[in-house]
Amino acid sequence: MSRTARKISKTGIYHIMLRGTDRRAIFLDEEDNLFFLHALRETKKLSGFKLYSYCLMGNHVHLLLEEGEERTAQIIKRLGVRYVSFYNSKYDLLGHLFQDRYRSEPVETDSYFLELMKYIFQNPVKAGLTTDPLTYRWLECGRVKAENDLVDDVGEYTSLSREELLEFFRQNVQHDYKEIEKMGRITDSEAIKRMVELCGCNHVLEIAGWEKEKRNRAIKEGLHAGISIRQFSRITGISKAVIEKTIKTT
Repeated sequence: MSRTARKISKTGIYHIMLRGTDRRAIFLDEEDNLFFLHALRETKKLSGFKLYSYCLMGNHVHLLLEEGEERTAQIIKRLGVRYVSFYNSKYDLLGHLFQDRYRSEPVETDSYFLELMKYIFQNPVKAGLTTDPLTYRWLECGRVKAENDLVDDVGEYTSLSREELLEFFRQNVQHDYKEIEKMGRITDSEAIKRMVELCGCNHVLEIAGWEKEKRNRAIKEGLHAGISIRQFSRITGISKAVIEKTIKTT
């Protein structure tokens, strides 16, 4: 069956979502996040696009960008090749990291542009990673939260001040993004099934009682399989502190 053709944006602006294959984790530690941003910066220099917002989550990425010299497909290819090469080399892996077909959504109006920025801004809060997007390190949002020169200003699309935009971004999202949110998330039952298959145990609660080396190996495998730290802690009973320490020391 042939794939549905991508919708072309008349403005050249797209909301891009990159997701790990089978919702697997694509960022396991700070170094991974930092290298992705490095790859994004280098790709931006080569491709000449504008970047208005980005958010790095455990197993997916949101980008709000405007095409420049190259089309979105070439941009994502450049970015993916650079990051996957780093990731597979670091973790001694082979094959695909990202889902073959990335999601792209055309942005045709200023109002929808701002709604998407709001949605991306609120993403870390909805995922339980922070209570305030302004404190989430892996989020940048032009004019409202721009702590580096990677993101571009949004002045062409809004006359609102930073304070006015921030007030708007803290309001409820008006559009239905359930389909997008579902793409980046696995249920607890799916996570439990994955861990049972990976570890060969009868139940994930057994993992907490395993000897340290075996337990830590299971933690790493679970995170590679796309299970978040918070979710892994919830289904196994292992504290978040232990899981985070394992990531840093193994």
